[in-house]
Parts: sequence; C-alpha cells; structure tokens
Amino acid sequence: MSEPESVAAKSLSPNSAGQQLTTLTTPVPGNTNAFNNNHGTSPISARQAYQQQPTPGPAGDPDAHTDLEQRLVNLIDDGDSGRREIQRGVRAIYVGHELSNMSFLIRQQRDKDDDVYHFAGNEIPRRQLKIGHDQLVMDALTLPEQALADELVQAYFTYVNPGYPIIDEDLFMAQYRNRDPADPPPVLLLQAILLVGSHVSRPKAERDALKEIFFRRTKWLFDSRIERNRDIMVQAALLMTWHTESADDDVASNAHYWVGVAARIATGLGMHRNPVSSTFVPRDRHMWRRLWYILVQFDVMVSLSYGRPQAINLEDSDVSPLTPADFEGCGSHAQIEYVIHFSELCIMISHIVRERFGLRVSPERRKAALQEADEALANWSLKLPDNLRLRASDMDPWSAMLHLTYNNFLILLHRPHPRASAYSDDYGPHDAEICSAAAGVIASIFEELRLNSRLKLLWYSGVHTLFTAMIQVRVELRFSNPVLAINALRRFDSASHSLRELSQYWAHAATILRLFEDSKRLQEDLRTATTERPRQFSGSHERNRNTNPNALSTPVPEQSPSNIAPPTPDISQLRSTLNQPQQFDNWIPPPTTLPPVDPIDHSRELLDWRQLFSFTDPDQPVPMAFEGLPELEDEWRQIYWQEMPMADLLQDGGWMHG
Repeated sequence: MSEPESVAAKSLSPNSAGQQLTTLTTPVPGNTNAFNNNHGTSPISARQAYQQQPTPGPAGDPDAHTDLEQRLVNLIDDGDSGRREIQRGVRAIYVGHELSNMSFLIRQQRDKDDDVYHFAGNEIPRRQLKIGHDQLVMDALTLPEQALADELVQAYFTYVNPGYPIIDEDLFMAQYRNRDPADPPPVLLLQAILLVGSHVSRPKAERDALKEIFFRRTKWLFDSRIERNRDIMVQAALLMTWHTESADDDVASNAHYWVGVAARIATGLGMHRNPVSSTFVPRDRHMWRRLWYILVQFDVMVSLSYGRPQAINLEDSDVSPLTPADFEGCGSHAQIEYVIHFSELCIMISHIVRERFGLRVSPERRKAALQEADEALANWSLKLPDNLRLRASDMDPWSAMLHLTYNNFLILLHRPHPRASAYSDDYGPHDAEICSAAAGVIASIFEELRLNSRLKLLWYSGVHTLFTAMIQVRVELRFSNPVLAINALRRFDSASHSLRELSQYWAHAATILRLFEDSKRLQEDLRTATTERPRQFSGSHERNRNTNPNALSTPVPEQSPSNIAPPTPDISQLRSTLNQPQQFDNWIPPPTTLPPVDPIDHSRELLDWRQLFSFTDPDQPVPMAFEGLPELEDEWRQIYWQEMPMADLLQDGGWMHG
C-alpha cells in the first residue's frame, strides 16, 4: 500500500543526517543543515574538486571498453559463437528483439530464422571499492562552491526541465534561493540536478569529471535511502538517465536501468492509476501525472533503442491525459504542447509495438497493424500545432526530439524485417520511400542541431535514432541510381559528423562512430559513390530529367570528389559542404505556408505515404531525394539482405553499449 507523498517534503531535516551539507568539497561534521555559512575551510573550484576526487571506477577504464568491443567483434566473426555455453561467471549478452538495431545487424550475419537472442560475453569483472564508507558519506553530502552550483542549477532549468518537467521549478528554486537550513532543497535532487546541469553546460574534460562526481554522490544517496520521499526517488532515477556509469555494462548502469528503477517505484506508489481522490493535494496530483507521462516517454524511447521489453504496460494504467494545469509551478518556459504531444506519440508507439511485433500476435493481426499504425501516425502528424511542425531552420531541441523519435519509429516500422519469412506478405508498397524520407529528415535535424551547438541537449535515445538513420543511408549508398547514391553520400557524411560530435556527450555514440568508420566495405562504398557515381550521374542526369515528368526542376548540385572524401577516424574539421543546409531543407516549408490537408480517407486501401510527414504537400511532386525510389523498391530490399552487406561493420568496430 502506498500513500501520496508531498513534493515539498524535506530531504534532510536538521536532525536526519550525521554530516553537514555545505558548499565545500570537505564537509564540516556535526551540523546537518543543508546550507551553512560558517565554513570550516575555504571554497575551492570545480577543477580543484575534481583533482581531489578518488580514482574513477570502471566508467573511466579504457581496458574494460576495449575488452567489451573485442568480445562482441568475436561474437560476429565466430560462426560457432552462438553455441558457446553461458557458464557461471560469464556475462550474457542479450541483443534485443526484432526492432533493435543490435539484433538487426546480428540477423544479417546469421540464420534469419535463428531464435538465439542470448550470447556468451566476457567474464564478469570484479569491482573494487576505491573509497571507504565514511568517505562515501562525506562525499555524498558535499556540494561544489556556490558559483558552480548556481551555474549548473540554472543550466538544468534552462535547457532540460522545460521539456522534461521532472522537477517543480518554482518550489525547488524557492528552497534553493532562500537557503533556509530548516527548509533545504532535497539533497538527492540537488546532486542529480547538478549531474544533468554538467552534461548540458560544461566543456568535455570538465563535464566528464563533474558528471562522474555528481553521479557517484547521487547514486550513493539513492542506494542508501537517505531520501525517504519516494516521489523524489522517481525524479532522481529519471535524472540519472543522463549518465552512463560503466563502459562494460549496458544493462545495469545506464538509462535502461534507471528507467526500470523509476518504473518500479512509480507503479509501487500507484502513479499508474488515476489519482481521483479529493484528499490528494492538487500540486502532487499534477506532479504525479506529469512524472508518469515523462516516465512513459523515457520507457518507450529506451525500449526502441535496445529492442527490450517496455517496463510499463499501459494496459494497466488509467491515468488521464495531460492538461496545461499539470504544468503549474514548472516555470515560465515549460514546453507544455511539446510534452503533451510527445506523450501522445510515445503512447501510440507503445501500442503499435505490441500489436505489430508482439511475440504472440497472429500473422493476420500483424499485417493489419501496419496499415493501422500508418494511419494513426499520419493523423497524429497532421494534427501537430504549427510550433511543433518540422521547419527548415532554427530547430529547437524539443521539436527536434519529437520528430527524431517519430521518424526513427517510421524506419523501424517499415524497413525489411530480419525474419523475412514471417513478414513476407505485409510490407507496404512505399516502404523504401518512407524509410528514405525519414532517414533524410533525421540527418537534416541532426545537422541543424549540430550547426547551432544544440546536440548536447538531446537525451540518451538520440544516439540510437542517428544509428537507425545511418543504417538506412548505408544501404542507399549502394543504389545503382547515381542520383540517389550521391544524395545518400551527403546524408551519410553529415550524419557521421553529427555522430562524432554526439560522441562528446554519450559514450555509446563513440562506439557506433568507430563501428562505421572502421568498416572496410563502407569505405569502398564511399569511394565508389565519390568517384564513380558522379561520372554516371553526369552522363545520365539529362536523360533522367527529360524522361521523368515528376522530377523537380532544381538539379542536384555537382560536387567534386575532393569535397566528399570518405569519413575517417582522423578527420578533425567539417567539410565546407556541410556548412550549407542539406537538400531536405529546401523542401521543408515553414509552418505558415503549410497547406490544409484533408483528413485521411479510411476507405482507401492505403494512405498517401506523404501524409506521414507533416511538412509535405501531397499536391506537389515527390521531392528529388525520392525520385526513382518506387522503381528501386526490390533493389532496396535486396541490398538490405544480400549476403554479408554489413558484416564488416562489426569486424573491427565496436558494438552498442550503454
């Protein structure tokens, strides 16, 4: 049985802890106030604080990372790896279900009907505790100097909380600014906020050090149950998804783990049920509903990223939809429309995944689910308010996250399935066009965010979204149509640079980057697209333009091979071609020019695939990026599943990890 817990409950009462919480790196024992002006030592800077911290654990161990990569490379190279016994003391690797990019690549190298999802990994390492218990207590109850704390708290409420309103900003900031020892902000929340603030505001070297420090403190406070308010524990667990603790563990030390922890606590509290009791404090009722739907968002996104079951079954929930009233106290910059529409999208995705990819779904139901999914997604897209529609420039991180998640799911829904025999008769007639369009949108959004220094604001799942798009573009590089191959080259080039910058913030992005950059076959495809495709294009462009009545009059700009060199690990600067908007930007109309679109006619056998994209005018010709794709639908599927098309992506590279 659980009871509502006021968000205003104190994290540490004046007599609830044995150590002082101060703005120093060395706490002064004997006082339990959250803020104390009688410092026993002088405040020191973030750099000095980092230099005094204990030696980092496995998260900073490059050997653990390298060992993980090699084990997974062996998993791909060794044809008998699936028969290796998972013995005691050996870590099991679960590659996820069919939606997972990890499982997707594995299936390309193995028997398509192979039911093996678990493989033997490396030996489970021993973790050594490098700091004593008393030191952990002192460390966890320590805050940085006031100036740094203020900066990180401000960064969190400026860049993160508006779109993920996990914290009641008005209440928290009142406690933080008043500095009243009798009413301090919850220390667990404060350390978690400092963690996320470091992610979005500090340069890399300092950022990595600060994140590890604040995560260690937050996790110790969480595990030690110093905080007794379970609402705050849900909030802290969601905030800890912004950090990956260990390089060799993608199960119990990353966003997947903390979303699961938050889900368990939330459902234990009853957040999944509609709080209709009149005795429920309005502030808490709003906070519970808001937290629940943010948790649903995170759960759906991390499930798509890894191909693992969702922690939440929405069939067990009857929480009423979000309303603007649920955002009272979240600050003046709360992105209310974004949170509401993103929650709707994630709920829709959750239901579609169960209907389309459920293990016990009948073939008939699975087939019908694809068309129903497209209609539901198109209706959602067409009803977006103007401020959330895709636009060519000045893409804010919230609209970006919305459309990245949406287009990522379109690719996962429509790309050729690893089990072709099980899905042989329910492909859509425009799968290639939908996947190509979605991948182009994703690459364009990432480029826009990169050029405006906003990649740091993307949550954990953004890395996996880019991975999905790059797999699709990787296939398009092999098209026989030179126009499509050249377009794919630009997309891949742009996406590679976005992934490289994203790797400065998320460890698993660096692994995926190496996976693509070390691919020998990919390098050959890039050289072909750079040198041979332009010659083919120059000889056939005029003929294609004259014979295709639907082609746009705007030609594809010719580019010299020297400006489109294949990406290699030692690239340090962006190419000049990447400073210009992608071709997709030229046909994404601004919100004010979007024409009215008629509702979907459910009597038709199949909807116009362009209705899946909120910026597309169905009355206009198909964009140049899609020209010729209908004729290449079969080639597209064959390239996806020809013998060993992507095997080398994992021979010398890494793997997905948290």
